[in-house]
Amino acid sequence: FCSPRSCQTFSLAPKMGRMHTPGKGISASALPYRRTAPSWQKKSPQEVCDLICKLAKKGLSPSRIGIYLRDSHGVGQVRFVTGTKILRVLKANGLAPSIPEDLYHLIKKAVAVRKHLEKHRKDKDSKFRLILIESRIHRLARYYKKARALPPSWKYESATASALVS
Repeated sequence: FCSPRSCQTFSLAPKMGRMHTPGKGISASALPYRRTAPSWQKKSPQEVCDLICKLAKKGLSPSRIGIYLRDSHGVGQVRFVTGTKILRVLKANGLAPSIPEDLYHLIKKAVAVRKHLEKHRKDKDSKFRLILIESRIHRLARYYKKARALPPSWKYESATASALVS
């Protein structure tokens, strides 16, 4: 129990909640304070960039590339080694995905739910969840159009969505 005066030392700023769930989770991994490559890192920035390009040509997404580099090559943060992020390295080499990764995964989820609904038409909960997923897709698309990551004429259509994620 704390009095109002002693509570002022803690951050009382409200946390932003999730869009369609009640959660307000704030847990996250903590990055090291030093923003330089660790002394035990043996890979040069050029080697890491070449690896990123090679993995992108194989078809890996930027987040999968980061996981692979972390687990197989001991590169904790690509940004600390190369000075640029994975997606920026991909853009510089013309290998960036056509639509942003988070939007891609939302579209993929919507396609899967739509496929499920074709088989199970009476599943009202899935129908409701599909509406929520598609509203997130429209919101993200609006953001990416403003940020110029998507062309202004890009539009999500459920009929053609399966072609985007195949």
